[in-house]
Amino acid sequence: MEHSERISPIAPTSVKRLLFIPVSSTEGIGEYIRSLTLALSLKQRYADAIDVHFALNQHTQYASTCPFNTTLLAQSPTKENTRVCALIQDYKPDVVIFDCAGRASQMRSARAAGAQVVFISQHAKKRAKGLKLNRVDCIDKHWVVQPDFCIEPLSWLERLKIRCFNLVEPINIGPYFALPDAQSTRQVMADRGIQAGQYVVVNAGSGGHLSEQGVCADVFYKAAQELSERLNIPTVVVFGANYPDALPVSSDPLVHVVGGLSNAEFIALLANAKMGLLSAGDALLQAIALQLPCVAAPVSKDQPKRLAMCSAQGVVHAAPLNRDKLTAQAVALLNDEQQWASIQNALQGRAQLHSQDFIAKQFQELLAL
Repeated sequence: MEHSERISPIAPTSVKRLLFIPVSSTEGIGEYIRSLTLALSLKQRYADAIDVHFALNQHTQYASTCPFNTTLLAQSPTKENTRVCALIQDYKPDVVIFDCAGRASQMRSARAAGAQVVFISQHAKKRAKGLKLNRVDCIDKHWVVQPDFCIEPLSWLERLKIRCFNLVEPINIGPYFALPDAQSTRQVMADRGIQAGQYVVVNAGSGGHLSEQGVCADVFYKAAQELSERLNIPTVVVFGANYPDALPVSSDPLVHVVGGLSNAEFIALLANAKMGLLSAGDALLQAIALQLPCVAAPVSKDQPKRLAMCSAQGVVHAAPLNRDKLTAQAVALLNDEQQWASIQNALQGRAQLHSQDFIAKQFQELLAL
């Protein structure tokens, strides 16, 4: 498939056109993965009744592998205002999905083109951008991909703005991901020689996060090595697509090193693990939705607050970004029956369906298909 600045030929009028504009940076990959998962799900559901197009930063590792027609930009779409507005005018989408991206002028361009606008945010600061007065009458749906318990409620001022200016109220929908089928899950297990409920999945996000200790994924890898050695338990270390170095080769047969995975493969690993050793990003929220006990550490500036709120609910054990302390927390959780029972009870008490069904119904209304 060709990736270029050109858009696909004009589809028949019965075909609905969807334009995905996720934040597209060289550090993170979560927004793209979420948008891609949603696009693949919709394509599977509606097939030739929809046409999908992406706008992506050409410098990201995933831009050249996107399975849909793609407009490549010199930088993140939010900074490419003129190009994105021109793309919207040329493509004439029926729905534009801004995933943690989008300027007000881009949303107005979507409106002028006759499109409905979906804005996805993932924390309070990004949510507030969807409530700015320059976005009045620009957004049709505002979805916050956080559960209620790990994001602060709307302030009185934000609620006043919603009432007075008829802004679309944000809805907390929880994390979005697609559940893997049984056959894919069996294949993921067989490829690595692991059994469901008998391993720890380890992941520091997309792999590109840095700290004063270096690459965060390396800290998690060292913790995984120590954990496997101390407890004789398999660990599957997912480095992520943005990991900047060559993957290490483990001499321990219990430590499985993996580069990038599809979202379905990663969810299959999470859903069948005994425990997670994770960063406090999207993977943590997915693990909580799957009721997987986890130890987590923050690897980016938006994660400490989220981790603290989740930890306060008892659904995760928080640790600093330190190999020894990550390992110690994981060993303690796995060995202490009381701690284990406590976190499992908290997870069951906070059981929340992931947002796949909700979004499917919302798009059925948006697309009128």
